[in-house]
Amino acid sequence: MNREIWNKRNFTNKNPLDYNCPKCNIGILNITDLNSKIIPGQEEMEMYNYPNGIDYVFSGILVCKNSNCKNVLSIIGNVLKDIHNGYQLPNGEYVEEYLSVYYPKYFFPPLKIIEISQKVPKEVAQQLNLSFSHFYNDLSSCANRIRNSIELILDDLKAPKKYKDSKTNKLKAFRTLHHRIQNYEKKTKNKKITNLLFAIKIIGNEGSHIGNVALEDLLDAYEFLESILDFVYDKKEKNIHIKASEIVLKNKPLSKHK
Repeated sequence: MNREIWNKRNFTNKNPLDYNCPKCNIGILNITDLNSKIIPGQEEMEMYNYPNGIDYVFSGILVCKNSNCKNVLSIIGNVLKDIHNGYQLPNGEYVEEYLSVYYPKYFFPPLKIIEISQKVPKEVAQQLNLSFSHFYNDLSSCANRIRNSIELILDDLKAPKKYKDSKTNKLKAFRTLHHRIQNYEKKTKNKKITNLLFAIKIIGNEGSHIGNVALEDLLDAYEFLESILDFVYDKKEKNIHIKASEIVLKNKPLSKHK
C-alpha cells in the first residue's frame, strides 16, 4: 500500500490526481470530463473575486490510461475555485495564479486502498469494498467496515464463535470480538495473526465514536489487513518464511537441494 497516495485528500488543477485504476491496478486514472456548479450563496463572492476560494460541487469521469483496460469511473465532491496564489521566482519575478482545489467525496466504483486477490472470500471482499467507498467521506464508517471484515476472516478461519461455560457446561457466544480473538490465539498459538487482528479491532472500535478516527490510524489498519490477507490467502509471506527455513535447515540454497 502506498501511504503517500492515500494521505493526499485533494488535488488541484495544477497537480491532478494520480490514483491507480481499481480494476487493473496498473493504469493511472485520467480525468476526461470535469464539471462544476457554484453552491447557492457563493455568487456574491464570485462577483467580487473573493481570493480564498469559492465553494462549488463537482463531478467528473475518470478513464484508466492502460490501453488494455480503459476502465471508467465517476467522481463527485467539493471544489474551492479561484484561490489566489502568489509566489516569487529565484530571479525575483513575482508570479500570480489562481488554483482550484478538489476534495473528492465519492468514487464509483471505489478506489482500492489495498489489493484484494481472487482468493479472498466474497463476504470479506464485499466489506472491504464498502470500506473503500467510505474512505473519502466518512472515516468512522470506513473503520467499522474494516472491523467487520476481520470478523468475517475469523469465520473463514473457523475461529469458534462460542465457548463452553465451565459452570453450566453450555455453549455461550463470546461477548466481544476481543474474547473471540483471544480464544483463537489460545487454540492456534498464531500470535503473528492475532496481534494484527487485535490492532485492527482497536482501530475499528474508534469508528463507533464519531470523529475519533484519525486518517493515519486507518491507514495502519489497512496495512495490517493487507498483511493478514497476504498471509492467510495468498501465502506469499508464509512461503518466503518456509523457503528461508529450508535453506537454513539444510545450510545450502534451494537449487542445491536436489
